Amino acid sequence: MKRLLTMAAVLILVLWAGPLGAEVLVLNSTQPSSLTPSITKGPFYYQSASELRMRKLVRGFANVGLSVAEIPNQIFQEAYKTSPVTGFFTGTVKGIIKGAKRIVVGAWEVLTFYHPMNNHYQPIVEPEVVFMEYLH
Repeated sequence: MKRLLTMAAVLILVLWAGPLGAEVLVLNSTQPSSLTPSITKGPFYYQSASELRMRKLVRGFANVGLSVAEIPNQIFQEAYKTSPVTGFFTGTVKGIIKGAKRIVVGAWEVLTFYHPMNNHYQPIVEPEVVFMEYLH
């Protein structure tokens, strides 16, 4: 009975520590991105080069297509920080600038999706896609 309880405790600890170890891998930015856990296969499988390339390609298309959504996003954020009137005008200007940046970066990522570049397939702009900061 004691042996069974010990095995159950070890199993619970291993299952509990598994996701924590995966988070440490994701949060450690000094490692190359090919060592980050896979999103599609689970935390114990690492991303292949083709997965990283496809993520970069999709991220590029998303940034080009959703760049217009940066304007209402910035209006909302600025209105939340200041007043609604000030937020509307400053948010519109910031949204146009950030939207243009997303179009350029997205087009660059679509054109160079096959090459890892210097950042090892990591996103150039943060957050990776518009409205992604609301997911966390």
